[in-house]
Amino acid sequence: MMKPAFIAHTPSDDRPDQKWHELKDHLQSVAIDAEIKANKLNAGKLGYYVGLWHDLGKYNPKFQAYLQKCHAAKLAGKKPFKEKIPHAIHGAFLAQELKCLPIGFLIAGHHSGLHNLKGDNSLDQKLKDKEQRSVYESLLRDVLIEIPNLKDTGDLREAFQPFGQDRIATDLFLRLIFSCLIDADRLDTEHFANPEQYQKRQERVKAVTIAQLWETFDRKQKQFVPKTKDAESAVNQVRSEVYEKCVEAAELNLGVFRLCVPTGGGKTRSGLAFALKHAERWNKDRVIFAVPYTSIIDQTVKVYRDDIFEELGSAAVLEHHSATQNEQKISESLETDENVQQNQTQAKLATQNWDSKLIVTTTVQLFDSLLSHKTSKCRKLHNIVNSVIVLDEVQTLPIGFLSPILSVLKELVDRYNVTVVLCTATQPALDADTPYFKNGFDKESIQDIVPVAMAIEHFKTLKRVNYEIPKQGEAWTWEQLVQDMEPNPSALVVLNTRRDAIAVLNALDVPNGYNAEPIEPRVKESLESSEILHLSTLLCGKHRQAVLKEVRRRLKENEPCRLISTQVVEAGVDLDFPVVYRAMGPLDRIVQAAGRCNREGKLRDENGQLQMGRVVIFEPAEGSKPPAGEYHKAIQKARAILQDDAFTESQLHEPQVFKKYFESLYTLVDSNQKVQPINLTIQELRQSWSFRDVGENFKLIKDDTTPIVIQYDETVKARL
Repeated sequence: MMKPAFIAHTPSDDRPDQKWHELKDHLQSVAIDAEIKANKLNAGKLGYYVGLWHDLGKYNPKFQAYLQKCHAAKLAGKKPFKEKIPHAIHGAFLAQELKCLPIGFLIAGHHSGLHNLKGDNSLDQKLKDKEQRSVYESLLRDVLIEIPNLKDTGDLREAFQPFGQDRIATDLFLRLIFSCLIDADRLDTEHFANPEQYQKRQERVKAVTIAQLWETFDRKQKQFVPKTKDAESAVNQVRSEVYEKCVEAAELNLGVFRLCVPTGGGKTRSGLAFALKHAERWNKDRVIFAVPYTSIIDQTVKVYRDDIFEELGSAAVLEHHSATQNEQKISESLETDENVQQNQTQAKLATQNWDSKLIVTTTVQLFDSLLSHKTSKCRKLHNIVNSVIVLDEVQTLPIGFLSPILSVLKELVDRYNVTVVLCTATQPALDADTPYFKNGFDKESIQDIVPVAMAIEHFKTLKRVNYEIPKQGEAWTWEQLVQDMEPNPSALVVLNTRRDAIAVLNALDVPNGYNAEPIEPRVKESLESSEILHLSTLLCGKHRQAVLKEVRRRLKENEPCRLISTQVVEAGVDLDFPVVYRAMGPLDRIVQAAGRCNREGKLRDENGQLQMGRVVIFEPAEGSKPPAGEYHKAIQKARAILQDDAFTESQLHEPQVFKKYFESLYTLVDSNQKVQPINLTIQELRQSWSFRDVGENFKLIKDDTTPIVIQYDETVKARL
């Protein structure tokens, strides 16, 4: 097949008849698709020209020669030819020439990621490159012959007028347009180079609709509700009332909603009911369910995919987090079933751009993407527009980053047709307005799905535990903790650090032991052979799933089970112990841990009478202390509240206590902390359009480790 004068990509294989990807066709296709995507932002024209200009540098004769060399190497069976020839900056020169510099960020960064405006390796610096500007001026002649409408833009700055001088609002707008460009570019390239893969992607997109999801959910729930409404359990009564309120509230107009439900009150199902019904009622494109921990994702996805939407197939729920991506890599190498392989491939493709109707992800994945500079993370952002975002266990959001987080959420709600649901039993004071916290939601803008008075009654109804609060100065050694546990064949212990968890395991004298030096436990017994189990991030994700599965089995069959854990177990994980011990910690964490005690309200004494679970809050007399910072200050604040003479145990069963606790905590922890060594806040970096600095410094989880993939073999009993 004759090679076009200018090409975007070489043939995808070495067949003589394989077509070349013509550059003009690529630019036009990307422009049209980016325009369609950007229409949701009321910026279709801007999206069109960003797409049309993004690869102008490929008209450079040197770049065309480079592509020819690459193709020749492929035909000769040699390694790909490598030569660094810039091609992304040239469209940015045109944006500068037409007085629309902001979109230069998007074009210049469509491979390497968004740059800073100023400083080293910045957009400003790249636009001063005289050699590349000369290349741009010389190639423009050929471009105008092929694309006569190249500069027929009108004033592209009109798209920025709604933002005025608000550069932080413009920051998010640019990220969303960037997402439109990246997705359109990658999709057109995939359509050319791998049409079969492109087709698989399209099949998944069309497989399930919001209407189908809601119809299926509603039908399944109507079969389920009569059983719970007629049950004697107060837990089931509360769950039914919460569900009904969620369905009613879904008719309300768009905005920010608060779902305050006591632990065990059924928010996993009810929160989804609100989101799907609301999405169906208001023509939303998708529902994004964000949870803080992968342990909760496993549980949530199982309920959604296996219990509710199984009949709709694998495309009904998209699970996206780092552990899933690693598991997909292993599964692809081992799986031989063609249908399973196809489902895995489709799911992997969907995680790239979130073109799915129901997504279960982590808050880390969601917010790190919204404030990232990387193309792979930004690609999905345009599909957050016109969605419902459910933030499960919202109290786990780090206070030090609340200002940028809430800033982004408010922009999504105010400008991009997003509905946000703040979901937890321990609601943070995100509508606070104090001298220390001025960046919350407007009080009038938050709508309570469950009316406040009803929520208070629900907390009273679902009082299933009694708290034991230590007196000031009272502390337990690990031996005292073990001694108190002795009469309890089943108990959960939640510690603040992994080192403390290992110390308690040592104090319990686990057979074949856990050694404190080194910290990592050497688990030499199978899950079935010991009543004592451990859960923390020292275990790989698959191992944690196995431990939780075994814990649930033992609790269900009334077998002895003592689980020594860190905080990974306390928020949202569906466990039901008769006794919980919680080391002194943040107040919301203590109450969340208590939610793993007598969760179903079915605990009975030796005479068969219903009784309360026991939650023991204790001060560790030894062991490691949480490092100074937000978590440490939260412990100090919780200790001060619990040991106040006016405080009573009953207040831990009242939702209002958490609002006061968080408002007080916000006076101790800055919600717009400076990042080091830059010594600027994330909001200040956004204000200066320092996209790369924002992406490199906004990390919900500070992680300097190296990720690895472990092929977990369930037949192996020894774990290191």
